[in-house]
Amino acid sequence: MAEKRRSQFFYGYLVVAGCFAIQGTGIGAFYTFGIFFKEFLAEFGWSRAAISAASSGVFLLAGLLGIVVGNMNDRFGPRLIMAVTGSSYGLGLLLMSQLSAIWQLYVFYSVIVGIGLSSVDVIPLTTTARWFVKRRGMMTGIVKVGTGTGQLIMPLMSSVFIAAYGWRTSYILLSALVFLLMISSGQLLRRDPGQKGLLPDGEAKTSVSDLDLPEQGVSLGEAALTRQFWMICVIYLLIGCCLMTVVVHIVPHATDLGISPIAAAGILSTIGGVSMVGRLVTGIAIDRVGT
Repeated sequence: MAEKRRSQFFYGYLVVAGCFAIQGTGIGAFYTFGIFFKEFLAEFGWSRAAISAASSGVFLLAGLLGIVVGNMNDRFGPRLIMAVTGSSYGLGLLLMSQLSAIWQLYVFYSVIVGIGLSSVDVIPLTTTARWFVKRRGMMTGIVKVGTGTGQLIMPLMSSVFIAAYGWRTSYILLSALVFLLMISSGQLLRRDPGQKGLLPDGEAKTSVSDLDLPEQGVSLGEAALTRQFWMICVIYLLIGCCLMTVVVHIVPHATDLGISPIAAAGILSTIGGVSMVGRLVTGIAIDRVGT
């Protein structure tokens, strides 16, 4: 009976768990930048525009490198990509603990952390899509709940660390968490179920040829000729600009109003916590009524 239960377990669920952890760790750590914002202002006296530019830089670089990461994932698979980008992410945060000049902020955060962040959306979402077809929306929604979980926990946790140990030690602790979770979670992933001798959704295979899963859809060049592709790009750009403005500046703004740093971090965490419900419900709704 035990062997039968084990044989019924679908490896895709472990893939979703790994993707959940990657999203939570990578996006959650990115959301902590606003928690450190006032620390930079107080210690270095840099302008808010100069500090904000580092966050804009990391988001821009991560987006551009996402194209490269997607191509590399097709060639080398997600485990190697997550090992490399997770190491870059952790290294960038570790170097932030030694920050002393504005150029270092752009190199350590915008570039090195940006390289690490480039895989955090691309790898989990494309991998989940290959492992699930019938329940793709729901499983993607679960993975994106990981994003909300990271947004809920990590800003508040970083604020507590800063209050207890100072911002430099907090970056060391944050980097250790990123090193551990992003790299180890990435090792759970497989590019597609065929690598484990399986079919999407855990369906029973009928022949060896079933494991040769063809890619369906259009090429990048074909997609670039469609109106829908550019509409999605523009919508994502506008949402990203609005969201990142809030994420980076809500904590400094709250503390300017006299709210304590930990309570201000709680405001940022609440955004992530509330989003968890919407992410899951949206994923389920996509399977039932479409996008």
